[in-house]
Amino acid sequence: SDLGPSILMPHVYIIGEITGASGFDQQLSLQGEFKFVTSDKWQCLGGDAQGTTWVGEAEMDEDMSIWNHPIQIHYSTRGMYGWPKLRIQVNTIDDEDRVDLAGYGFCHVPMSPGNSTHSLDIVTTRPKGSFWDHISSKYVGGYPRYTNPDEVTKTSFSPGLEVITRGVVHVKLSVVLKGFEKTGVKMVPQHIKDHNLS
Repeated sequence: SDLGPSILMPHVYIIGEITGASGFDQQLSLQGEFKFVTSDKWQCLGGDAQGTTWVGEAEMDEDMSIWNHPIQIHYSTRGMYGWPKLRIQVNTIDDEDRVDLAGYGFCHVPMSPGNSTHSLDIVTTRPKGSFWDHISSKYVGGYPRYTNPDEVTKTSFSPGLEVITRGVVHVKLSVVLKGFEKTGVKMVPQHIKDHNLS
């Protein structure tokens, strides 16, 4: 089998959608780039670990650009380290099809399995850059970008870096787990957590 020893490992299924984005410039079309970031203990067995959404335009009376981009991905894992994070990059597209950076963001994929869907709001930021970067972006476009966007998912990422808060990306995810009980790890469904806290 192509799966090899992965069939004996715990499995994680992530299902949902990137619903859309709000709080960005309503005059421009928006497109999202996404990537699930993990450690080398994780192997993608199916689905798209990265991709690009449709292009969405905000309605004049609303602040939401709709993407409804489906997410369906299957991992096997050799450990809990490197639990998946969803990294998002939002780009603007103007009337001349020029693409520019709007913001970066990420979220941790929920660990709680079950029938519930997790609604997640990912706040995005972009590097502030220098004074000259700001002037250049106003007239010719081209906001500063990170060399490796995956770095934004690390807690140690450039603590002194100045950023500008941008809009929010809205995501809905459900998580299905299989085989973790064989490793001695018990994952508690969200509705049980909520009951114990009430």
